[in-house]
Amino acid sequence: MKKLFVLLSVLVCAGCQQVIDVDLNTAAPRLVIEASINWEKGTTGNLQTIKITTTAGYYDKTIPSVSGAIVFVTNSKNDIFNFLPSPSSEAGIYTCNTFVPEIGETYQLTVIHNGETYTAQEKLIATPEIRDVEQRNDLGLNSDEIGIRVNFIDFPNENNYYLFRFGSTVNAFPEYETIDAQFTDGNVTSWLYSNKNLKKGSKMNFTLYGISETYYNYISIVLSNSRGGGAFQPLPTNVKGNITNQSNKQNYALGYFRLSEIDKSDYTVQ
Repeated sequence: MKKLFVLLSVLVCAGCQQVIDVDLNTAAPRLVIEASINWEKGTTGNLQTIKITTTAGYYDKTIPSVSGAIVFVTNSKNDIFNFLPSPSSEAGIYTCNTFVPEIGETYQLTVIHNGETYTAQEKLIATPEIRDVEQRNDLGLNSDEIGIRVNFIDFPNENNYYLFRFGSTVNAFPEYETIDAQFTDGNVTSWLYSNKNLKKGSKMNFTLYGISETYYNYISIVLSNSRGGGAFQPLPTNVKGNITNQSNKQNYALGYFRLSEIDKSDYTVQ
């Protein structure tokens, strides 16, 4: 009996070290259009970029870029802003240096690739100024964790939605949060960021985006899926944005056409 137990233990340990490749079904590649127009306060906003790639297989180590696409944006005045590939940029990056941002203006994106035309329409949404940044040193279970509160005044008499980006030297990747400001109409609105690794000298940067309600709904789902829910959480599904394939509805693209005024602020933990 003892010999049988030892034999089984060896087999189990050997099995734990075996690499198993799972044969996964790979869907046909879809276009992924990252068309985020960001107009930072105090700038002309004339330089903008759009990135176009395709989906890839689960085991692929690189994301295929898309070259040869025709990309342009128009406004309600029929002005045309062409986004062209630049030799100095990575493949799949299309740049425009003559874009004219206007709050409340409606813009239409057009991407033509492989004989198919993709379009999306969205307004450029305003954002308030970041009023100030406050530091707290009494958070966490032991009241010894640092938190940073970012404050701004919501626009009054409007249904406003915002996206916050938090970057810091203690986190390799930025974090994002959405805000539905319907209950803080016209008042000071705040968002508190905390991280147990924050300490004196940690550098942080914040970006506040004004976003539409439709983008708020879209990005909230994307953020929820990306955070996961444990080992038995179903894998996230593709989240369709506002980009439509006018030539073939079934061959839809992923991504979103968004236009936001943004405000930025930097902070060093005291």
